[in-house]
Amino acid sequence: MLCPVIHIVKRFGRVGGMESYVWQLVHGLADRGIEITVVCEKVCEPPGAGVRILEVLASPERPRWKSMMKFRARVDYKIRDEFRGQAVIVHSHERALCHQVTTFHGPPIEPPRGFAWLSRFNKRVAAWQQLERDELLGPNVQMILPVSSQVRGQLISRYPEIIDKNIDLAWPGVHPCELDSSVSTQTDSSHVRFVFVGKEWKRKGLDIAVCVVEEFRKTHPTATLSVFGADPTALPRSIRARDWISFQGWSSEILWSDFDVLLHPARKEPFGMVVAEARSHGIPVVMSAQVGAADLGFSETIILDIDAPLAGWCHAASELIQTNTRERELKWTWSDLVAKHIETVYPQLEAVTL
Repeated sequence: MLCPVIHIVKRFGRVGGMESYVWQLVHGLADRGIEITVVCEKVCEPPGAGVRILEVLASPERPRWKSMMKFRARVDYKIRDEFRGQAVIVHSHERALCHQVTTFHGPPIEPPRGFAWLSRFNKRVAAWQQLERDELLGPNVQMILPVSSQVRGQLISRYPEIIDKNIDLAWPGVHPCELDSSVSTQTDSSHVRFVFVGKEWKRKGLDIAVCVVEEFRKTHPTATLSVFGADPTALPRSIRARDWISFQGWSSEILWSDFDVLLHPARKEPFGMVVAEARSHGIPVVMSAQVGAADLGFSETIILDIDAPLAGWCHAASELIQTNTRERELKWTWSDLVAKHIETVYPQLEAVTL
């Protein structure tokens, strides 16, 4: 039987990709009988049975680096105070201090190209780099779990020292789902419905997706694009003004049967949970080579260079529309992630007595 496991995350609840990952993992662990405590600054939705919550005092959101430093100090004190004398495993998803294992959800901090000197003179950049270094190379850290091979490669390039650590991949999962039997297995090529999902619209390439659909409409004038996640008021007028784009805002669930192709031309995407979700519903995907979900080798998915011509993106979409049969594809589920932690990750760690 595993000793108690403590997870560290600033916001607890399904309010973002990382936060949803933590939510699914800790509830899956609790359902398997693991004693779980989550230490956080804010509870965004009530936890399920078996998940204990410890909250620390919230810090002002700005500046973010100072907020993170205060958060990790308060978390460190809280854990040591609550679990004094107990053997525990501490699993962080943030820039923490006292953890044995950390899941790394994004790319490492890098100054803009040609501005490496910033870390020497800019307090904010230097602080974030030190926070990150402590998360990866702290004295207690025994294992690092990047969410994709892309992130793993970036970490090793940025911090060659971590090669001495135990590094393993821990992809996000999806829930098995039943396809709507009323959904046609043949897309109407005269009215193609594209979908884009992403709150951070620049990083995830909404502007590229808009250009792709605009080009596609030259031969298929009724094609549309639905945008989930992005705040319309934060978008350029050049995007908002197009009458063939609909903005759906934030949604915890997407009715995938309403769409024909997911466009994910991200400039930098550590994993891309939306890709796995779309494929679990049988929706084909056209995505950039910067998306970590490529690790899973999905079928009905075409990967293009981020700078590929618009005609190439349109051709890829047309090819998938003609061949797609809406067969769902599950490569890796949340249950798989939970099992990996119970069977592979945690047994390799030496519990620490606080």
